Amino acid sequence: MNSIEIFLLDSGLSWTMSKLLPYLLMAVIGLMLVILSQRFLAKKKIFVRLLIKLSVLIIPFVFYFAYFPIYKGDFSNNSVVIEKGDAEQELQGRKLVVLSIPNCPYCFSAIGKMIKLKERVPSIEIEYVVCHADPKMMKWYQDKAGDALNVKMADSIKAMMNIASHSFPTFVLVENDKMLRIWSNDNFGVSAMDEVELSFN
Repeated sequence: MNSIEIFLLDSGLSWTMSKLLPYLLMAVIGLMLVILSQRFLAKKKIFVRLLIKLSVLIIPFVFYFAYFPIYKGDFSNNSVVIEKGDAEQELQGRKLVVLSIPNCPYCFSAIGKMIKLKERVPSIEIEYVVCHADPKMMKWYQDKAGDALNVKMADSIKAMMNIASHSFPTFVLVENDKMLRIWSNDNFGVSAMDEVELSFN
């Protein structure tokens, strides 16, 4: 998340709109610059005018995209639903669980997004489950998460690793005693964030 997206989120827009709107605004700014440049280009040859207008139109979008590119999973929402068995019984209650491992930079960077989700939906419980046997490995996450998120060790490391298919972070929505909804990191985009948020509102 960049500062523009955070501002839009804080203004009450959805995760999807906060991600999409800056790109649309850049296109509008480009169009406005084309309109403003009309009279300065009046005496130019038509080919030169078209070339300059096209350049002015796309430059704001290109600059924003260069600094804040759209990645493959940014807008995705592809989850799988599994039936909860005996091995997954530690995932109880109604919450969003982030399965993680020690020293995982993607798991660590997701904390900022999870804290923002908690700010927007105070009623949501978000829990980082660290798949490791050494409690010291939680400190890295605990220091950044502060009081906003719960951080705990996995009771059953093997079961949690299997749920994550050994890909971290993995996001698990626990809503009832029977089913779990699971997203890999690449599939947990802004659309998924909106869906999770709506389910707790």
